[in-house]
Amino acid sequence: MPPSGGTPGTNDQLSAFVRNYLVEHDESERALARRARDPETGFTLQHGWINQLSQNRVARAPELWRLRALAAAMHKPARLLAELAAAQWLGVEVAELEGRGGEDWVAISLPRDMTPEERERFVHLAQDIVRHIAK
Repeated sequence: MPPSGGTPGTNDQLSAFVRNYLVEHDESERALARRARDPETGFTLQHGWINQLSQNRVARAPELWRLRALAAAMHKPARLLAELAAAQWLGVEVAELEGRGGEDWVAISLPRDMTPEERERFVHLAQDIVRHIAK
């Protein structure tokens, strides 16, 4: 049985997000770890764990406190990192659609067997629904 529903190497959305962040910000894993403190628990991340995550070598979905700590260090919403973790370890792909000036949002799980064209149509349909509701 694969750990936490994930199979390393097949869908590394959170891992890729962290790798890209480090490259785009010309930052080391150590520097990121120095800022990675969960605002709720005060727990901190070690650079070794960030390295394992960025290399897609974390076997289980990260605990919520780890996602919050990483989000705080990256100045990103924890919800975003949780969605990327869900995609990586649970196989759930989430498309977030904003409404009402970015205050309200809807998250939808997209079926994995859809073609790119079907996914695009599905997302556009959901966006139309969100716009209609927001009026």
